[in-house]
Amino acid sequence: MQAQKSASDQIVQAFQLWSEGKPKAAIEILDAVLRAGVNSGDDRELGVAWNLLGSAYLDLEKYDEAKQAYQHAIEKLRPIPSAQAQYASTVDSLARLEDSLGQKDLAKALGNKARLIYEELGDSAGVAVTSTNLAVIAYGQRDFKTARRALQRAVQEAQHTTRLIDDDVAAIDATRSVLALHDGRVEEAISAIERAIDLWIHAHGADYYMLGTGYLVRAQVLAKSRDYAPAISDAQHALAMAEAAVGRNSVAYLSAESIYAQILRASGSKQEASRLQKEAGSALANLQSRRCIGCTLDAVAFR
Repeated sequence: MQAQKSASDQIVQAFQLWSEGKPKAAIEILDAVLRAGVNSGDDRELGVAWNLLGSAYLDLEKYDEAKQAYQHAIEKLRPIPSAQAQYASTVDSLARLEDSLGQKDLAKALGNKARLIYEELGDSAGVAVTSTNLAVIAYGQRDFKTARRALQRAVQEAQHTTRLIDDDVAAIDATRSVLALHDGRVEEAISAIERAIDLWIHAHGADYYMLGTGYLVRAQVLAKSRDYAPAISDAQHALAMAEAAVGRNSVAYLSAESIYAQILRASGSKQEASRLQKEAGSALANLQSRRCIGCTLDAVAFR
């Protein structure tokens, strides 16, 4: 019992580290726990650990490792009646992975499956989270009608639960901002992304890696308003955070660099913009060919 409690404590510690944007530290702990097999103990606990490990690998863009971890989690959790919420969470995480790999139809099917499980459980928080992710997937498919409908569902479900954490609400606001920007509602877009940024800072501090996404979205909103100086500053901040989190040779960094180039071009710095756009486009194409991924700039999966 003491050994199992110790493993549980380690999984909680790994979750806290991952939540703080420290996936490498979380992986180190989870690898040790999973090698020990939690003393061949609780399959539910093992499944949760595998799911968390997958999400840590996904944050680092280690897609093969993430997929293997999610598959292990599904094998453990699917047969356990009392672990269906954890199973749904894993399926939703796998949907985010497939979205990152450009497999958007598969991502949509997995996201809908996860949401259906949460609906059957009467879990409004789970429905809100999965609906947010489905909105992001639909946005990446340029299916804006479906994206708006999924976001509205997320907002409605969020009103029926007190179990959403700041990260969940920030994800809803970030998604709301992206859709509002697309629809030309600039004031709504800026207020929504600033709420998201404030929530992420409040929950995790100024160095939290998801803030890079927030600053990049805000940069695009500001550029739309022709407020180029703060837009460029936000984009540069997003680049620095992406480099610190996953390095320059990553989808996150190169996507941010491409958006930065678009903002520079709009501001009048066309020569520098062309150089950066060419650099980012070439590097992204190389990543896609080597990793067999089909990511696009729209495939930002907000947590």
